[in-house]
Amino acid sequence: MMNTNHILPADKLKIEVMEVIGGLIGNGALEIQTHLYKCLDEGRRYHLLDFEQVHKIDGLGITILKNLLSRGLQIRLINVKPEVQGIISMAKSESFFKIMHNEKDRTMAVSLFEKDILEKKVIAEDGDLKKRCHIRINTSFPLEFKFHRNHRTTSVRANILNLSEGGILAGHIVTVKENTEEDVHYLGMAEQDIYDMKFKLNGNSTSLTMQGRCVWEFMIGESLYAGIRFHEISHRQKEMIRSFVDTHK
Repeated sequence: MMNTNHILPADKLKIEVMEVIGGLIGNGALEIQTHLYKCLDEGRRYHLLDFEQVHKIDGLGITILKNLLSRGLQIRLINVKPEVQGIISMAKSESFFKIMHNEKDRTMAVSLFEKDILEKKVIAEDGDLKKRCHIRINTSFPLEFKFHRNHRTTSVRANILNLSEGGILAGHIVTVKENTEEDVHYLGMAEQDIYDMKFKLNGNSTSLTMQGRCVWEFMIGESLYAGIRFHEISHRQKEMIRSFVDTHK
């Protein structure tokens, strides 16, 4: 959960201040990711995150921040509690301490953020941001796919939580074994090829079947989620997905 507002401390920079509420974990981390990726796509690069009400951060939250930083967003953290700093250290993400400000007052922190950027001359052009290649929309429809594990083929059911021409976010993943579904605590899909992905675009009678690759996976509670990138996608399939995304964005 988050609260946002914009501060314009000077003519050159526009810094967005976000108050993170309830922790940078699970679904809350995904909500913040959605917001910050939207900012990335719109060229809004400077963000001050207030962690005053954050008592937890997990691997997903850390990964999201790392990915956004690698894409060129300028992010600073304030009011980071010792227990959160401890988790960051255990995750061997000490580089995060370089983006933490000791200043607790937001207005002063914004001024320090601006001064730091101007002094380091890291005001970049819009082209320096690594924006997403494809528009992504939230969805909720069934998915089936397979992948190889331990020299055996594993069949999986899931829900597509968001979709773009480039890939999907799959959630609520369960394995299928002898006509039963079993909750999955860890599959080890990351970096594995995904086969026979089958889904229909929101009830459309035409079923799509394509291949992909799992680029990452994470747990929220006892539910497994995975990011899957399409490959070997036909022009017709790409056009169908693009049309669907454009209609529902």
